[in-house]
Amino acid sequence: MSTEKKYMAFRVSGIVGLAALLGLVLWAGQRRQLAPHPLDQSAPTELERDAGGNALKEHDTSPLTPSGRFENDVRVVDYDAFQYGFEPDPLVVRAGERVRLLVKSRDVTHGAMIPEVDFSIEISADNRKAAEFIAPAKPGEYPVFCSVFCGPDHGNMKGRLLVLPPVGDREPQHE
Repeated sequence: MSTEKKYMAFRVSGIVGLAALLGLVLWAGQRRQLAPHPLDQSAPTELERDAGGNALKEHDTSPLTPSGRFENDVRVVDYDAFQYGFEPDPLVVRAGERVRLLVKSRDVTHGAMIPEVDFSIEISADNRKAAEFIAPAKPGEYPVFCSVFCGPDHGNMKGRLLVLPPVGDREPQHE
């Protein structure tokens, strides 16, 4: 076999190998997206899509109770950001209620962003800052992202906002 034919065979096999590797990476990423979140109590069903075209999920929310406390018609929640997550996760609220997050960073500067409610806040380490938004009217799951680069795994720092259906005009006493 001539040198030119060997060179061409190596190039073709290299391209085929890269294409196979890319296909494997894409397949693995798709399988990871389809895996249920560890906090899910049941298999979710498709509800709608967020602004990025990703499917939002409807959950069996019967065992869940809203996060934080209800004061003067406002849901008040201590919400912490840390490398690389949020607490509480999921952040659970009722549809349409006013939510006041008391956001704190435990380590480095972080941001919390909920695109569906046009909420964004930046918080430096060891500070707590208050910010409010109105929960979506439609029950379901909405993503929470870190909006400030906070380290090498920043892209995987995500949380969830779970919106439960409203309960009448007043908040139940046990929540």
